[in-house]
Amino acid sequence: MGPRHALLEQIGADIAHFQEASALFDATVGEVLALGRAEMACLAQLHFGGPSPLSAVPRGTDVERLELAGYVRREAAGSGRRLVLTEHAREWIETIWGPLREEGFQLMAALPEADLKVLAGVLSAVRGVQDRHASRVARLLQAPGGAGAARRRGGLSAAALHRVRLFIEAHLARRIRVEELARHSGLSVFYFTRAFRQSMAMTPHAYVQQRRVERARELLSRTHHSLGEIALEVGFSSQSHFTTVFRRLTGLTPAVVRRGGG
Repeated sequence: MGPRHALLEQIGADIAHFQEASALFDATVGEVLALGRAEMACLAQLHFGGPSPLSAVPRGTDVERLELAGYVRREAAGSGRRLVLTEHAREWIETIWGPLREEGFQLMAALPEADLKVLAGVLSAVRGVQDRHASRVARLLQAPGGAGAARRRGGLSAAALHRVRLFIEAHLARRIRVEELARHSGLSVFYFTRAFRQSMAMTPHAYVQQRRVERARELLSRTHHSLGEIALEVGFSSQSHFTTVFRRLTGLTPAVVRRGGG
């Protein structure tokens, strides 16, 4: 592993840690305010975007819950009604997010303008990557072999299968142990392996290999990464192993696919 790859690994680990910390922060804030995810999103929308028509609040928002907690109020707006953030909610927002915003601003303000431009460009690109893959993962809910297949006799429940598949998508770049997948399904390794095969008509290992190859095809078509880099990005231990599995599942080598041969 060269210095560049080690640096990329460190950046990836830091991003994953940041995402986990952000999720934990949001969950803790939700407990403090006694609100769910949709209600939190509604407060953020009202805080940053101003009053909002009732029809535009995030899906699943319990408006009555927000009103009872004193965070929003309804007011007349033309021929309809809109939600407005209360002063009580603004005080909570400032108490919780104010220090985080100020410290983040101070951290950014210390950087040279050139570095800020680079950072802004990277964040914009990362946002695009996140949006694209969020849409891809969401399609798993409608994919063949998903919820319908999970209801086959002896298979995983739709919820368990969904958790397992999301975990696989998020961790393709590293070794995925069947014990981890079983833990996400809530079953023992023995029962999980049998139930997964019943649901997906293949073993967990075969499914992971299939997803790695599919992810690799995406990278081959839209990036200029070397075959060795792609092999590592999708969880293969070496380029030769990557080529062997890729050819077995597709009938083509990665090099041929990159040249537009498949």
